[in-house]
Amino acid sequence: MTRKWLYSAIALLLVLTALLGACSERAPTVTQAPAVTQSPAAPAQQPTSPPVSKSTSPAAASPTTPPAAKPTSPPAARPTTQPLSKAAPAPKPERVVVLVDSLGNEGFLPHNDSATAFKLMPVYETLWDLDPATRRPVPMLAETLPRWSDDGKTLSVSLRQGIQFHDGWGEFTAEDVKFGIELGGRKGSVSPGFQDMAKVKVEITGTHKLAIQFDKPDWAWALSIASTGRLMLPIISKKYVEKVGEAEAGRHPIGTGPFKFVKHEVGQSVEYEAVPNHWRVTPDYKTLVVKVIKEPGTAISMLRTGEADITAIPLSFVPEAKAAGLDIRVIRNIGVIGVALGGQYLPTRESFDPNVPWVLAKEPEKALKVRKALNLAVNRQEIIDKVLNGIGGQWSMIGSPNEDASYDSSMKPYPYDPDQAKRLLAEAGYPNGFETTMVLFPSTGHATREVAEAVAIYWEKIGIRVKRLPVDQATHRTRQVGRKNAGFAYPAYRNFYDEEFVGGASAYLSDGAGLNQMFEYPELDRLIKSAATELDQGKRLAIALEFHKKIYENYYAVPVSVENMPIAVGKRLGEWPIILGDSWLGNFERIKLK
Repeated sequence: MTRKWLYSAIALLLVLTALLGACSERAPTVTQAPAVTQSPAAPAQQPTSPPVSKSTSPAAASPTTPPAAKPTSPPAARPTTQPLSKAAPAPKPERVVVLVDSLGNEGFLPHNDSATAFKLMPVYETLWDLDPATRRPVPMLAETLPRWSDDGKTLSVSLRQGIQFHDGWGEFTAEDVKFGIELGGRKGSVSPGFQDMAKVKVEITGTHKLAIQFDKPDWAWALSIASTGRLMLPIISKKYVEKVGEAEAGRHPIGTGPFKFVKHEVGQSVEYEAVPNHWRVTPDYKTLVVKVIKEPGTAISMLRTGEADITAIPLSFVPEAKAAGLDIRVIRNIGVIGVALGGQYLPTRESFDPNVPWVLAKEPEKALKVRKALNLAVNRQEIIDKVLNGIGGQWSMIGSPNEDASYDSSMKPYPYDPDQAKRLLAEAGYPNGFETTMVLFPSTGHATREVAEAVAIYWEKIGIRVKRLPVDQATHRTRQVGRKNAGFAYPAYRNFYDEEFVGGASAYLSDGAGLNQMFEYPELDRLIKSAATELDQGKRLAIALEFHKKIYENYYAVPVSVENMPIAVGKRLGEWPIILGDSWLGNFERIKLK
């Protein structure tokens, strides 16, 4: 099967539920809630998927064609709230150590932390998830897939019953979902789901039922929650947060997940312990440690000696990891990476600078020539071959088009033409180039620093004077949210989603959260908002094509390559169903030890 089939299936499901009010068969509920020390259990038959494929020499994607279609598998079995069999094995008395370069903001509540932190926190669960092998949405804490009203403005959610929060904090209910949504969407929130949470109203319609209401139809809301899982809406205990206060709740997170929190050393590590007889899945091992190691060479050494088990590594370190005898598992087609040109803000912004060379508010034609020059100066294939170890493929824009739906093959990757780049700079009034700053920051699983440094070197060859500014990712995110990058270039990546406008507001919408902000223009605002309320799939795809064409023809950013994410794995790990196209490490509860 192809990704086109997969994409169509997901989109058709959402449209049908919106227009016809169709709903899936409701799973049975627990008739008597178990004691707080033993949560409801996983279904007797868990969804299965094939082991993650291993590759020691991943093939590069074609420079002029979209990435290969992702494999699919039969639909996952629907989770239920039936108790786990008493014969289920207890977690093995072993620990798995995952190495990352950041724990996010380390606030661990929906309004205080970043996507990075929540993906690394199996203490939390959410309403819907994605099946690892197919990317099809499946229920998690919700009983069924999304159910929309006929007008597409109300999402009715029925929740599983009998599910307990850790450490005796009671049963999960609709009040907890409402509390989490409102916390993530309140003013000052840095949640990656802020934009989505802030625009809805939640009505409690029963102990385990709620209605999420929208001013306009918003087909992407539920798919966005499923696509990014705990990144958007980690479910927390209202009772717990109100009892101990937000500060303490952020230091000691309580959720419903298959691991519970044990301890946290700021800037260093978080430790979790498996929950026996968990309602969804009981981990194969007892202890999970997520540890910060910023140097890839150190991380590889720790895996080689058995001190650690998993780490995402930069593509430039793949040869070293192979030489160390590590198992390299590659998640293909997670998105596109390149460089953003900061300062393309609305003129009404306080931080707007009309004199940035690629903005030039009074001479937009010259600004366009500068942006085009910065693109033609970059030899993308050489970066892929020499910096990314041949793991990648040229792409035509920093966006997240689905190659089967909103990808236009006529938009070829920009060519490498440094001579024309110099001529364009001269025509724009910069015969001797200009000075700019390249922000450099690490990001787990992404070659952000390497790609940005390579682009800076190519720019210098056409006369641009590039200063380097190393920062951590949390600092960079703060700058992004505040639109403080006018005149700065910085590494940027966009994940592939099942539809372009799932998550797109965060990167392009001028009144969005701005967590991944690259550029904002009124014409892009119009298209994003139009697509957000369009229930017709064909019309949405037409909007996406127009959206991509504007980005492509105006050279708003500097795309470089399709991203494939290599993960180095130690010798003890067996099957680990990583979610296709997911650029964050996660799904730790599904790891099997050999």
